[in-house]
Amino acid sequence: MKKLFSVFCLCALACFALLIVLQTGCKSANSDEVPITTTSKEARKLFIQGREMAEAQHPQKANELFNQAIEKDPEFALAYLFKAGSASDAKEFKEARAKAISLASKASEGERKIIAAHQAYYDENNVVKTNQIYQELAGQFPNDKRVQWYLGGSYANLREYDKEIAAYERVLAIDKSFAPAYQALGYTYRWRNQYEKAEGYFKEYLRLIPQEANGHDNLADLYRKMGKFGEALEHYNEAVKMDPSFRSSEYKAGTTLFFMGKFEEGRQALQKLMDMEAKPANKLYDLMAIVRGYIYEGDYAKALEATDKALQMSRDLGLPEQTAFNHWVKLSLHFELNDWDKADASLADRIKVAETANLTPAYRENVQASNSFWQAMVAVGRKDFAAAQAIAAEFKAKVEAVKNPTWKKYPVWLLGHIALAQGDAGKAVEYFGQGEMDDPWTMYFFALAKEKAGDTAGAADLYKKIANWNLDDTPYAFVRQKAAAKG
Repeated sequence: MKKLFSVFCLCALACFALLIVLQTGCKSANSDEVPITTTSKEARKLFIQGREMAEAQHPQKANELFNQAIEKDPEFALAYLFKAGSASDAKEFKEARAKAISLASKASEGERKIIAAHQAYYDENNVVKTNQIYQELAGQFPNDKRVQWYLGGSYANLREYDKEIAAYERVLAIDKSFAPAYQALGYTYRWRNQYEKAEGYFKEYLRLIPQEANGHDNLADLYRKMGKFGEALEHYNEAVKMDPSFRSSEYKAGTTLFFMGKFEEGRQALQKLMDMEAKPANKLYDLMAIVRGYIYEGDYAKALEATDKALQMSRDLGLPEQTAFNHWVKLSLHFELNDWDKADASLADRIKVAETANLTPAYRENVQASNSFWQAMVAVGRKDFAAAQAIAAEFKAKVEAVKNPTWKKYPVWLLGHIALAQGDAGKAVEYFGQGEMDDPWTMYFFALAKEKAGDTAGAADLYKKIANWNLDDTPYAFVRQKAAAKG
């Protein structure tokens, strides 16, 4: 599933998504592919098997194989990078990526560029540079399908969808049987609401590798987005039936029940999954989904109670990224309840994590920017507009430091929140109308602004779009039911 940033999830777990895309080629008789540096034939074989598992969305199986490859060759830089990409938690991710970086000098030029792109993304928070590195690599290896594949992924980070699609189409020109490219195209067209095209690509993926549960998971994701929840559940369940270890489908089946209004049934399904998880970090992610179930339902008291449990679990596991995220969830709940003192307290806790915890540089920068946004929002809640405006200027400066052109709209949207709270709905509409509206939480305030400005038809269209957004995440949980009630 393609994960897209919103201003409210600047610290979310999406940072892991890029590494899933970094599936580079193995050394073979074909010199057109990026060579792989390892001293062990056995390590190479295990790495290739792990890569195949990662491409089929089996991160745990892939992780085991990458570990075995590393045992055969402890200086296998790319195996460490891929181990990071298949890690179940941030601790393992950081340790593996650090090792990959330390071994980069022993790798081939192509591998070093892959690692450099990774550093640009996670250390420098620079998606523009990441894309530039992949463009260079694609120029060096124009016939390496995987290079073109993750070049497409880097265009997705820039919201340059036509270039993203062109890169994936080049993959298929090189190898029309490369299933991951069909999956990537399916999700890109799903995001653009071109469902017929998305379905065609997902069905071709399933035709190419019918033995893989992920083909049914892809179709389920599409049908869920389309509001065909019954069909989505059928495919999620089929994926689990084919491969009981394919837990992501079981997870999404539980959250799909939330969209159907079956909140308790969904939480019970997630609790069952949580009880079966072998890795503690996965139990935490299941619990965080249970929290969302309470938010979707509008039961903020139980959501707060469950979030406290998730916070304690993330602290116990030594996962500061998840700790920061859960402080944000508490902050958002208090914000919804208009409890500004408690919102400030949760924000202070989150600021402390950002200042003291061992976070990747990009993640820290994102959280710090997000903290400024929420400081301004709490000031808006208190009707302290002078403070909100001053903090908005700080937020803009922090966003400009992040080398991501898609973020330029966030400071403008913040001005929209301030204008709306001040009663200037027309100005708020102007601010919210800038940039791609890719966040349903902000879209809800955009709809409120249109409604107050007298554009009832425009507001109704946005409320309907929000109610049918059907992409599960925490910000969306706060607005889905409210938007549906407006429809």
